[in-house]
Amino acid sequence: MPSKNWIFAAIAGVSGLAGAVPTEQHKPAPLARHTYIVQLTDAPLASYTGGVPGLAPTFVQGRRLETDSEAARRYTAYLEERQRAVLALVAEASVQYRYTVTLNGFAAMLTPDEVARLRASPDVAQVSLSTIEYTHTDGGNGKKQAPPQDQR
Repeated sequence: MPSKNWIFAAIAGVSGLAGAVPTEQHKPAPLARHTYIVQLTDAPLASYTGGVPGLAPTFVQGRRLETDSEAARRYTAYLEERQRAVLALVAEASVQYRYTVTLNGFAAMLTPDEVARLRASPDVAQVSLSTIEYTHTDGGNGKKQAPPQDQR
């Protein structure tokens, strides 16, 4: 059986630790970043019908979108300029992709505070958390297909 002195010493040691004040200042952990898709309010190239002064809506001749026409290049440059203006709100964000043809926007690694700033901007239509979706099909042959490998 341990001596009474040893038990009191152990209790005193534990009690002393309970009131200890840490000597280091602990910084809060940085906020986690997640990938978001940010859609801007201006129409993407494929659906632009006009409305921006000095930029013609004549990108589509017949049914084919001519992405390398002068008008398309000018409108794409306009969209990229607008994207840069919005990205200035979240200068620390890492941009992963930029979209101009079928969606006007970008994918970026954002914190919750950055998401809130973007959602408050009148130039932003939507901010959505990026997810990976899989279709579950047998391809008509009765065998299940494995989901594609993550391409990030």
